[in-house]
Amino acid sequence: MKTFDVISIGAALVDMIASVERYPLEDDEVYVSDLKVISGGAAANTAYACAKLGLNTAFIGKIGEDDAFGQKIIYDFKSVSVNISLIKHSTKVGTGSAYVALNKTGDRRIYAYSGAANELSKEDINEKELTLSKVIFLSSLRNIEPFLKAAKTAREHNICSILNPGMLIIEQGFDKISRLLKYIDILIISKREYCCLMGLEDLDLDATVLKEIPKVFQDLGILALIITLGSEGAFLLTCSYSKIIPPRKVDKVVDTTGAGDAFSAGFIYGFNQNPGFEIKKLERNIKIGCIVATCCIQSLGARNGLPGEKEIKKLLM
Repeated sequence: MKTFDVISIGAALVDMIASVERYPLEDDEVYVSDLKVISGGAAANTAYACAKLGLNTAFIGKIGEDDAFGQKIIYDFKSVSVNISLIKHSTKVGTGSAYVALNKTGDRRIYAYSGAANELSKEDINEKELTLSKVIFLSSLRNIEPFLKAAKTAREHNICSILNPGMLIIEQGFDKISRLLKYIDILIISKREYCCLMGLEDLDLDATVLKEIPKVFQDLGILALIITLGSEGAFLLTCSYSKIIPPRKVDKVVDTTGAGDAFSAGFIYGFNQNPGFEIKKLERNIKIGCIVATCCIQSLGARNGLPGEKEIKKLLM
């Protein structure tokens, strides 16, 4: 019997979100109309969202030892019953933070200080802890060594591994991160990240691309590639199938921060309800991911608009 539905591994930070009318030019200054301090970090956001959706969730990451930002992260995890017993602490580096400038159209600029998060090492990854989970989720940590150990462990124990890499991993280049990708079952990646990884100017979803994409990732052993397309939904590719899954319509986008993290949580929720790699199951789980993401972008911050367990069940009816 598994203890957890998902263990999310990666960064836990504190986000300082500044609302601005415009972004500054060189040697410029802009007025901040609102400033919020919110717990964040991609893997932590996904863990929070999974727990709010009713999944039994644990988080593995590193924060500072008894500093204010770390205490806030723990407090917010506890508020939705994320299991914090697997969190590691650094005595040398404080909890990381991200500085987010958000304009009136919902676009953002992010400056991230990883702090203790990037101190997570492969020695911090305990094989016995990972075997307690049905799903291992990895996201946005520059140091891929702990991810590599976690993904190898997942493969050895027949646990589904899902990677949502983020630019901190993508910018390291395909050759370097392919040693991680070959242990991943499901890759969730944004259109921008995919283009950067594959050296493309833009992603044209034509017949040629559809033919070439599955071969590259099939050779690595990835069972499903999901490219998130923002307002266009998500693109599902397997070795024999491809389809764009459209999103739910949204009247107003307030803030796109955390939309990808919310999508991952929705997909993981669906995967726990309907595990497996059959096309119909993958399509349904992507639809759930899109629903959770559209809820997220209608509120400020990565966590304020997330649906709870009862709400998501209503939305799926």
